Amino acid sequence: MSETDADEPVSRRGFLRTAAGTAAVAGASGTAAAQEGEGGGGGATEVTVGPGGSLTFDPETATIAPGSAVKFVWDSGGHNVNPDDGDWGHQPIEDSGFSFTTPPFEETGSFGYVCDPHEPAGMIGTIEVSEGGGGGGSSEPAVPNSAKTLGIAAMSFMLSTLGLAYVFMKYGGDYENTSEE
Repeated sequence: MSETDADEPVSRRGFLRTAAGTAAVAGASGTAAAQEGEGGGGGATEVTVGPGGSLTFDPETATIAPGSAVKFVWDSGGHNVNPDDGDWGHQPIEDSGFSFTTPPFEETGSFGYVCDPHEPAGMIGTIEVSEGGGGGGSSEPAVPNSAKTLGIAAMSFMLSTLGLAYVFMKYGGDYENTSEE
């Protein structure tokens, strides 16, 4: 930018274009960040294995949508996840802190599994794959709070920029040198 460009006055129309462009970029950035957040992309539903040392799966029945996976997280040791049908489980006995994620379940249906050492004690679970699955009965992904906060911040920035543009357009004037020489 040359020195003469810096001395040129900014027209109201030029300022408004710049402000509107900045607001549009801010709004698009917030929207993109919200879509990219934790909830997008078909994440895995989590099942805790042996929560608090109990001989259960939590939740006992995980409801997911087709194309979704289930992440099993061990909260106590001495457990495995052995499916009634198929080979999507994890048969070796593992300790607390271990986790594994199943491949996506593409077909609807009910998929049972057990913890082999604790099946007699009732440590059994089910994965229900159904249209609209995912716990709340909605097939829409949940929007994480961080994405909501970012969206609100982007919207606030956009509205502030447009408000400032309005004030300059409405009350702005010629900024010629009015001092007496």
